[in-house]
Amino acid sequence: MTIVIRPLVAFVSCAALLLAAPAGAPAFPDKPVQFLVGFSPGGPTDLSARAIAKVAPKHLGGQMVVVNLPGAASTVALAELARREPDGHTIALMMTSYRALVVHQQKLVFDPKVLKPLLGYAEFRQLLFVKGDFPHAKAGEFLAWGRKNPGAIKFAHSGRGTSIHLQGLLFFREARIDAPDVPYRGSGEYVQAVLGGHVTAGVIDIGGVKAHFPTGALRPVVAFVDERFKELPDVPTAKEIGIGGLSVFNPLVAAVVHRDTPADRLKKLHDALRKTAEDPEFLKALDTMGLKGGYMPPEVVEDTIARAEARAVPVLRDLKLLVE
Repeated sequence: MTIVIRPLVAFVSCAALLLAAPAGAPAFPDKPVQFLVGFSPGGPTDLSARAIAKVAPKHLGGQMVVVNLPGAASTVALAELARREPDGHTIALMMTSYRALVVHQQKLVFDPKVLKPLLGYAEFRQLLFVKGDFPHAKAGEFLAWGRKNPGAIKFAHSGRGTSIHLQGLLFFREARIDAPDVPYRGSGEYVQAVLGGHVTAGVIDIGGVKAHFPTGALRPVVAFVDERFKELPDVPTAKEIGIGGLSVFNPLVAAVVHRDTPADRLKKLHDALRKTAEDPEFLKALDTMGLKGGYMPPEVVEDTIARAEARAVPVLRDLKLLVE
């Protein structure tokens, strides 16, 4: 009996292997994986992608290259991902603010639901800051002074309808402070505007201003995070002073893939990028940028988008920024 069965088992096993892996089928990836980035080279978002691309090959078993396709707040890059063959050789960077905010302010030429998060790997952490010699820089004093002087506080941001704009707008609205907002073309411009005394305050990611805090040129007032910054242990969070929920507008940086990518390739990409996001070399690189790095499951990315979107859409409609 045993003499007959063993060859049969061996034959069946070999046949199964041949069916599962056709002869000559290349291993994935069999060419460099392109990481599309909808921002120009040099900023923290682009640099985070380059940090991923540098570390990923040792976990992926293949090369990864960053391809910058800036334009329309990342729509150019993400539309290109949606257009390409869903074979796993193209992924893209997407901020949670893109799906929560941007898609509601543009007429898109593709369905954003084809963008499937693989994982989140970084988080922007935003705060409100003032000029170093502003006499009411402590959170309680700042709020009290703002309520007594309607319109005196003007806060700067990087454009209407952005996460920074909505964070500041809702903060002052819920604090019952009349604080006009002043949009600028970029964070570098409005940091200089605060330093020059042209506006009272600004909302920005900590990485954009932390170098000014030790010198006293700028001072942090309140942090839009769930827990205090370890770098700024004396700065309260908005939640601590009674204004909750603003941290949902801190964009997560995610890697996304076309939803029709084969499941085995999705898994390989996810597992390799998870190891990359947890790699000490990658985490050190992000720390130098002021970003909080680490693995975030795709479910966390989707949940962050949903919560930010639910809060943002009524505000965008009120601001007449919503494209119906």
